Amino acid sequence: MLPAIDTYFARRKARDGDLDGAIELSRNVVDGLYASGGMFARGMAVGEFIELLLSRGETDDLSEARAAIDRLADVPVDDGFVLHQLLLLRLRGLLARACGDKAGYREYVKGYRVMANSLGFEGHMALAAAMT
Repeated sequence: MLPAIDTYFARRKARDGDLDGAIELSRNVVDGLYASGGMFARGMAVGEFIELLLSRGETDDLSEARAAIDRLADVPVDDGFVLHQLLLLRLRGLLARACGDKAGYREYVKGYRVMANSLGFEGHMALAAAMT
């Protein structure tokens, strides 16, 4: 549960104006989850980390976000495990938008929306709708 709690604290730090501290805490959470093999909170933690990086938006942040997306995409998962697929579509869309790739953004959001709707995942459906 500690990674989930620390992810919440990172989000809180960002909200309180300490974006650099939030990113550092989030990076440590993500690295710890990979080192320990922890899967329970990995998607949530990686998603939060990438969103924090994109909100700061420095050139190095965009590169680090891209690397974090690739790292998550390389995690082996069981067939039919769609949560990482959904998250990856969303995060790739957010990265495309941050990089000014309007066409890429539209494609990722479309794929995200279609998958979320087909699965009936209401939370993801709402997130996808907010991205259009």
